[in-house]
Amino acid sequence: MNTLLNVPRTVRRWFTDGIFRRIFKNAGLMLSGRVATGVFSLGTLSLAAHGLGVEQFGVLVLIQSYVLVITALTTFQSWQAVIRYGAQCLDHNNTPALQALVKFTTLLDVAGVIVGSLVGYVVAPYLGPYVGWSEEVVSYAQLFSFLILFTIVATPTGLLRLYDRFDLLAVQTVVTPALRFVGVGIAALLSAPFWAYLLSYFIAGAVGGILLLYMGWREIHRDGRLKGLDFSCTGLTAPHGGIWRFSIFSNLHASLQVITAHMSTFLVGIVAGPAAAGLFKIGRDVATALTKPAELLNQSIYPEFARLGTKSGWDQFAYLILRSGAVAGGAGAVLLAVTFAFGEPFLVFFFGAPFSEAYVALVLLVASAVITIAGFPMDPALYAMGRPSIPLRIDVVSILLIFVPLLTVLTRLYGPTGAAVATLVSAAFTFGAMAVITTTQLRLRVTPPA
Repeated sequence: MNTLLNVPRTVRRWFTDGIFRRIFKNAGLMLSGRVATGVFSLGTLSLAAHGLGVEQFGVLVLIQSYVLVITALTTFQSWQAVIRYGAQCLDHNNTPALQALVKFTTLLDVAGVIVGSLVGYVVAPYLGPYVGWSEEVVSYAQLFSFLILFTIVATPTGLLRLYDRFDLLAVQTVVTPALRFVGVGIAALLSAPFWAYLLSYFIAGAVGGILLLYMGWREIHRDGRLKGLDFSCTGLTAPHGGIWRFSIFSNLHASLQVITAHMSTFLVGIVAGPAAAGLFKIGRDVATALTKPAELLNQSIYPEFARLGTKSGWDQFAYLILRSGAVAGGAGAVLLAVTFAFGEPFLVFFFGAPFSEAYVALVLLVASAVITIAGFPMDPALYAMGRPSIPLRIDVVSILLIFVPLLTVLTRLYGPTGAAVATLVSAAFTFGAMAVITTTQLRLRVTPPA
């Protein structure tokens, strides 16, 4: 009993630490924007579900998921390289090396969005029949693929995080959901055709991408680090040993994670049809909205790990992992209890009675997200230790050997609920494997081998 009474006092003491407090402060800044984002996103889904019905809503979801999957598979997550190597450049006040870094990652970004747009346009006619798209819907998916051109935001995102401008990220995250909500609201009010909903999504995404691009480059310009920047593209990786390997592994890792995020919705559509995909999308997006703080904490803790890594502060890694995971996991458990108690009436109120079928899937998806929340510090810790291949290997096993086979079999048998079970099992395996390997890696660094 005394131990339970001491928990609040212990947690308060944790927040007296500067690094720990800064992590949650930065996450809190972004969360202020994400709260508004969650409200707008929930409103958008509700309006679209009521305006389109289960079947057409499922088609909208599939087109959006298709483009998100192509984007993630073809574009580089170069913001991770910007933070890891950029922290070293700032620590040594090496402006030429920082300029070479941002030129390198920008080239990766540009190549990725061009390839992604072309792939999205070309593949849609071949993939469309598997998810029941008509020729008209296929043409919509092809045009919507050009939204990928506006996702050239990885380097600007990394710059904002590197310079600790989480306040600007909080502002930017509201823009796209707000514009999307307004556009879908107008479409629903006017009983507009299906294409109007897609157009609302396109315009909102394009404006948000352009704004983020402007914010990131303005920040490095204000710091004076663009002075003397030229257009030479030779020797860009020379100051940053291992950056190619780091970028490739980090991108493959992120691409695999997309399978459990956006591609899972698309796979449900292939196996069980657009209506089932729509139901699963509702459950997954509500679960994501409830557990969004985990992603924000991940984004705010990575720069801290990167700074500690430049100073070999390995003893503080375990401190951050354990305490951050405990706080985030405890909050996630509360959200799971709320979802279990009020999830079904919530779905009926916001989306309509047909969407109450997503209740069990919603509870299971929130449970899997809570597991992910509790383990959120381990992934950025391994990246900061320069071991991006470890999360990648774990994801290969978890996603390709566990998640996809279970998803295919269970979705065919139980619909969206089966897909949620596959997500939960995959999350549990990933948490256990990451915990064991992260502990091993830290022991090797904290205690030098004899």
